[in-house]
Amino acid sequence: MVLNTMFLGTMKILVVHRQKKTVDLIKSVLSNCNPVVLHTESGLDGLLTSRIEHFDVIISGTDLPVVTGFELIRSVRTNSINRNTPVIFISDEVDEKTLHLGHALGVEAMLAMKEVDIRLAAIVNEQVKTEPDKKWSQLLPNTRTN
Repeated sequence: MVLNTMFLGTMKILVVHRQKKTVDLIKSVLSNCNPVVLHTESGLDGLLTSRIEHFDVIISGTDLPVVTGFELIRSVRTNSINRNTPVIFISDEVDEKTLHLGHALGVEAMLAMKEVDIRLAAIVNEQVKTEPDKKWSQLLPNTRTN
């Protein structure tokens, strides 16, 4: 399944996962929306990145080195410019405990690895509403344009 090209701007995606193969799969599934994908391998790097840059969606593994995916998203939800950003968790297996933790953190979806190629594009298409890129004059409040 491939994502429809209904987006107005470029979609910025933070992928926090330690397996490059999974990151490549995500890029492939979402390739039609021309995403800018920033990849970090550890939860700590993902956390630091999410505090300084806004993303349209965060896709995270649950089992990450240093900081788990659950700790990452809990911190993003309480202290980040991405507190309202849709989050999708990817786990080897989605069990009752994983679902409970995901729902408590307000994630949009929990996917088992085997579902990524089937369901990811549909979930992103439904949950992510990108805005058009802003012009420099809109970003800098005291800038005059000639």
